[in-house]
Amino acid sequence: MTSYGRAAGTIWFILSTEHVFFTKVNLLQLKFAFPPHRNDSFENFVVDGNNEKAALICNHFTGKNQDRPASLVITGPPGSGKTHLLTAMGKEASAQSGSSSLYLDGADLVEKVGGSGTYEELKIRLASFESASFLAIDRLEIIEGAKESEDQVFHLYNAVTQAGGRFAAALRTPPSKWRFADWLATRLLWGHVLTLEPVGDDRKVEVLQKMASDLRLTLPRREANWMLTHLDRDPKSQLKALSLIDQRSLTTGKKVSIPLIKKALEHTDAG
Repeated sequence: MTSYGRAAGTIWFILSTEHVFFTKVNLLQLKFAFPPHRNDSFENFVVDGNNEKAALICNHFTGKNQDRPASLVITGPPGSGKTHLLTAMGKEASAQSGSSSLYLDGADLVEKVGGSGTYEELKIRLASFESASFLAIDRLEIIEGAKESEDQVFHLYNAVTQAGGRFAAALRTPPSKWRFADWLATRLLWGHVLTLEPVGDDRKVEVLQKMASDLRLTLPRREANWMLTHLDRDPKSQLKALSLIDQRSLTTGKKVSIPLIKKALEHTDAG
């Protein structure tokens, strides 16, 4: 599904498999998939004692304060909220400055670098990212060992930060387990590196409800609790289950209930 529109004179659209940022770019330069819109912000990020400090650091990073580092790298397991915070930072940075905030997914970057043909063609495709006032690269672990992609991340980091912009990235592994080229790993460590932990069990219902909301699905608390008790808790399985539940709800015209969930998930791995 393609989503696009205008806000305060700025074109916005979804650049990758996960997110929308406000941006000003030449639409002909970007040929990324357009996924469903996600409504990620600092206000709807589920916070508890496990991740509160990390969320505050991310919020501080988008401010106009002069003491912030030029880059921020978020590490953490799947489902901890890394992509959510990248998007929230991008939106906040655009709202404050009125300038471009761009998002790249690691898989998209590898694909674009590998399929660009000449170096000149690659430079054209990445030109808008070089001039972004805020650039976020998600799932950065995907580029590990892909030398050309690592080269481009190194170049983008330098171009953005030297122009006074901010560079943010997210990946699963902590620095001790990185397999990037030494020169890229060193550059990523120049700024702030933080670890994001998942919320505790008492807040996971809210996280699941947020995932449902991103699909435009209303998931009552009782039903969310049932899902957490009876289904796998990894984000990929949860998203698959929610998609099936959403399809069932739309097809039948019924609100989400435990019987509807059971029916939607029967004969599937999610169930």
